Amino acid sequence: MKNIIFRRALCMVAAIGILAGCSQQTGSGTNKNGAKTAETPVVKIAIETRGLPYVEGSSNINDDKYVKKLRELSKTNVNIELIPHQEFTQKLNLMLAAGDLPDILQINGINSTEAAPAVKNGAFYELNDLLEKYAPNLLKKIPQQLWDSSMISENGKIYAIPGENYVRNNVVYVRKDWLDKLHLQVPKTIDEYVAMLKAFKEQDPNGNGKQDEIPMSGRQNFAFTDEFFGAYDVVPDGWKYENNQLVPNFIRPQMKQALGVYRKLYQDQLLDNEFLVQQGKDWDAKIKGAARVGMWAHDPSYPDKWQSEVRQADPNAQLINIPAPTGPDGKGGMGLASPVGNVWAIPKSNKHPEEALKFLEWYFTDEAQKFLDYGLEGEDYTVENGKIQYKYAKTVDDINKENMHLMFLRLIGPSYLANEEFMKGRKDSDLILNGLKVAKNEGRESDGLDMPLPPTLLSRPELGKNNLWMETAAKIVTGKEPLDSFDKFVEDWKKRGGDQVIKEATEWYNARHKK
Repeated sequence: MKNIIFRRALCMVAAIGILAGCSQQTGSGTNKNGAKTAETPVVKIAIETRGLPYVEGSSNINDDKYVKKLRELSKTNVNIELIPHQEFTQKLNLMLAAGDLPDILQINGINSTEAAPAVKNGAFYELNDLLEKYAPNLLKKIPQQLWDSSMISENGKIYAIPGENYVRNNVVYVRKDWLDKLHLQVPKTIDEYVAMLKAFKEQDPNGNGKQDEIPMSGRQNFAFTDEFFGAYDVVPDGWKYENNQLVPNFIRPQMKQALGVYRKLYQDQLLDNEFLVQQGKDWDAKIKGAARVGMWAHDPSYPDKWQSEVRQADPNAQLINIPAPTGPDGKGGMGLASPVGNVWAIPKSNKHPEEALKFLEWYFTDEAQKFLDYGLEGEDYTVENGKIQYKYAKTVDDINKENMHLMFLRLIGPSYLANEEFMKGRKDSDLILNGLKVAKNEGRESDGLDMPLPPTLLSRPELGKNNLWMETAAKIVTGKEPLDSFDKFVEDWKKRGGDQVIKEATEWYNARHKK
């Protein structure tokens, strides 16, 4: 009997030893070398590069020191798959078609052309109950307006997690040193803007004795050139509810007036004559590489970066963000984008959606915000007497590196722009704070904000902004067709299915806004 008991005891000791050994090999947390062990949650994320040079220049983003720190702090074995900025929609379509999806997927919204069929086919989790159970702080911390967006939910069912757009509109950038040299005041109206651009063209503000200045520049298909559309409240991709209908801005009568302004700017060579076909790299080369452009539009979040880059070609360059031109109603500003920023869906191929949600919830912790704002201790900042001493970026390369933690890794949660202490200590902080102030005080709201594409536009894409309208607008601006051809365009657009588009858009608007 004693032998039996002794043998059982030996077996129990052996079993405990085996379990202990297994625990040491596969337990969660870190081993003695600080490496992640097998039970640490693994989350694979597909993220757009956002055109950030530091990110796109990385040979292996998952070996990056900031990504490694993200893993350590979040206690999540994060694996990042990059989707090139210029190919985002194309790559996303391929991923969705193949069904080879990560645990967290960045999309353009659940109502976007590429994601809507996937939602309908049940490719993504409905998140209401999962959020309540595993990540209730996401529901509390993210504003209800974002959850209610048609980019995030449908009929009360949540299919994605929203990031928040702290800045929703572009603003006007101007070479302040050119204004000062020519003794020009900051323009306010359309006529004053045109006069400023004319002075930039004729009065040699760069001082090289040549008339080589480009007063205003933009990019392909009117990108970053909404200043004068905004003055007439007809930002091309916006909608207006008027006369009991929701209509696209590009067919409204005010659009004809706006096109008349662009036509005049083009003919007088006040607007870069290559802007309709110009790619980003060529645009950058003129503004930054050659420092030849007097005015353009872009995000107000980082005029300090723009100024540093322009100064590489012209050390005396000074930039300023100014209010956009005001139109007949005394208002102005470029189109206000959705309050929803990044959008993250969780595919059903992810067998542990709770781990993805817990990881995203971590972004609202103080620990996460400290890392995302200030980066790596000992490299990006030190702590003296309990206070963070941040090494603010000064060179273009340092700014690009800084954007890794300030922008790229910040999937959701508060923006660094909202951290007043951080912003005040920044080099050229006055530029940034002024740009943000300008953006906050202007902008044109679309009455069709976050509207899914009307069915007729899905089946008849030529009726969208980038097709028939773009073709007509380009011909008018470049003088290939008279301004009055706009009226015929509107008539033809309606006959070819535009009236049905308006009907469908109006139905969406009434269902969403009328009770």
